[in-house]
Amino acid sequence: MTTVYLSDKLCFICGEKSKYPMGNLSLGNVSVRDLDGRPTLILRSSVYLWIQRCPLCGYCAPEIAEGTDTEKQVVKSEEYLKQLDDAAFPETANSFLCHGIFMRSREQYADAAWAAVFASWICDDNGYSESAHTCRGKAIELFTHAREHSQKFADSMQQEQIYFIDLYRRRSQFDIASRLCDKALEEEHTDRILDLLYLERDLINNRDSAAHSEAEADDPNV
Repeated sequence: MTTVYLSDKLCFICGEKSKYPMGNLSLGNVSVRDLDGRPTLILRSSVYLWIQRCPLCGYCAPEIAEGTDTEKQVVKSEEYLKQLDDAAFPETANSFLCHGIFMRSREQYADAAWAAVFASWICDDNGYSESAHTCRGKAIELFTHAREHSQKFADSMQQEQIYFIDLYRRRSQFDIASRLCDKALEEEHTDRILDLLYLERDLINNRDSAAHSEAEADDPNV
């Protein structure tokens, strides 16, 4: 059974003391997940615990008591303040996107991209379909920067390809997703990666932009 509890913490930016839920930003040790990395079962909703927001200054971080001089500067920026309360996104999605601004400012593009992916999941849950597309567009751009800077964002290059394909598919950009998938299928892969690519190809051909589990690569009736 998963236990969630509150812990008193001081905000790194302003020193405000508040209670925060204990969560984990890592996706490690998750055996079954969606094609875009979201964990299934009880861990699925844990995404809401992965980011903390100071109620006084609006600092957003996985660990509110930690930070750098970069955060102290960025938290005051026009871009950050605009994103913090952007009505086009649910509050938690805004928190992830604000955290992504910090990561991008530190040129940690892979982390910034994952923050955008996490924000897209929040948008999905709350019916913000256009905002989810926006988040996935940000993720694609940031994952591209991550690759340009040799920053890994998955266990393998092949898994990174699947994430790119799935992001485009979820945005209903089926032509791009199809080209990427066909190109990937021309290369040598493990049986597992091939199964996931075939699943993606089938979903793309069916013009399916919904979330799907990796388990469907084993059993199409899941």
